[in-house]
Amino acid sequence: MQELLRLTETLADLFDALRLRHAFGGALANNLWGTVRTTVDVDCLVLIPALQYENLMNKLAELGCRLRDERGKDLPLSVKEMRRQISERKLMEIFHGEIRVELFVPLIPLQNEILRRAVLIKLEKRQIHVTTAEDLILLKMAFHREKDLRDVRGILWVQRGKLDLAYLRSWSKKMFEEKIEEELERIIQEYSSK
Repeated sequence: MQELLRLTETLADLFDALRLRHAFGGALANNLWGTVRTTVDVDCLVLIPALQYENLMNKLAELGCRLRDERGKDLPLSVKEMRRQISERKLMEIFHGEIRVELFVPLIPLQNEILRRAVLIKLEKRQIHVTTAEDLILLKMAFHREKDLRDVRGILWVQRGKLDLAYLRSWSKKMFEEKIEEELERIIQEYSSK
């Protein structure tokens, strides 16, 4: 866990040095806002201007990060492969030791809002930009896996009385089909009223 926290802070330093807007999410944000679960990866939303790919690649390589092919073989970082992953998968997956780092780029309006609303949270030695509880709920509803729905319930329970429910409902209406919007409303009612 300490290695994961150190890597997160190092990545935050790197993104700040390159002036890349970013917000850490995933299990790290979930553990801050909801119920704790273990993880061995780092998820971060990062706005990467086209001219910064090479600088980012060089800085990540200096940290010892690399890519992996489908068979799990380590590959050196390359701008071409980083861009290919972004184009095909909408994220860049790199590895630092055995820690997987998933760097998402903003593709939908909510992700731009996530970057705008990110809050500074003290980690170990520094503050890092983290996705807000409301935005994390919306992302997890979009992914809509069973573990994501458990996380949504945990965040709503832990943060009850502290969330901007109007914001949640507004984005839910913009983003989701009616069935998912209604499901989120049911979960909000169930967990925020206890």
